[in-house]
Amino acid sequence: MFRVVITALACLIVSIGNVQAAQINVSGSTSVARVMDILAENFNRTHQDTYIAVQGVGSTAGISLVKNNVAEIGMSSRLLTEREYQDNLVVLPFAYDGLAVVVNQQNNISNITREQLYKIYTGKITNWKDVGGADRTIAVVTRETSSGSRYAFEDQVGLTRVLNDRRVSTISPTSLVVSTNSMMKTLISYNQQAIGFISMGSIDASVKPLNFDGVVPNSVNLLNKSYELARPFLIFHHKDLEDKTALEFAKYVTSKEASMIIENQGYTAHLSSTK
Repeated sequence: MFRVVITALACLIVSIGNVQAAQINVSGSTSVARVMDILAENFNRTHQDTYIAVQGVGSTAGISLVKNNVAEIGMSSRLLTEREYQDNLVVLPFAYDGLAVVVNQQNNISNITREQLYKIYTGKITNWKDVGGADRTIAVVTRETSSGSRYAFEDQVGLTRVLNDRRVSTISPTSLVVSTNSMMKTLISYNQQAIGFISMGSIDASVKPLNFDGVVPNSVNLLNKSYELARPFLIFHHKDLEDKTALEFAKYVTSKEASMIIENQGYTAHLSSTK
């Protein structure tokens, strides 16, 4: 009984401590969230009175949450549109990431061209034999429409058109849709016919990254700009944000200390972050 009471008191103390810590919400891109979680954890260690809470909900959702004052800071893995920039936002780039085209480890192809990728995602190429692979149907996997990764991928490969003054995706409607890098990797790792795209920083042994137009997807080629499937990692907040800790965290994300963590996680730090 005594032990139970002590355990309950300990849980209560921890709970009180968490309640007293002021929470700063950082919401947006699931790709950015991977490295932002680590940056937040490091920041929280030295700021016991604050808790940085990171939520991966997609770039577009993050913009909406900041706009509506639900989150103090947003994350995006794509450039903001002109209309989004008009929402009185301060936008800070802190890293660059590549989009790696990935297939199942059993797939025998090693390179994909921009033209081949375009035709695969628009449904004009439907069999692996047409790009040097086995005679098997291609299972095309993409991200949800609110994903910054999808937005950047479509922009880079030319998978959009303008209809009634609106940007419309031309990715085949028969494509499989997933909501995160992890789901993309899991699906492809179990499906030998699948192709998809993930954040370069998320590459692991579960999938096989393809060279793009003959260029290996790595940080060296991203930095020298020979690898062209690239996009920025951004954070943003209202110009009139007054929360000093939130502003301090935004400054930390673009600091030299943070750039070292960013590089260690397989991303390329923004040049201004290394000064």
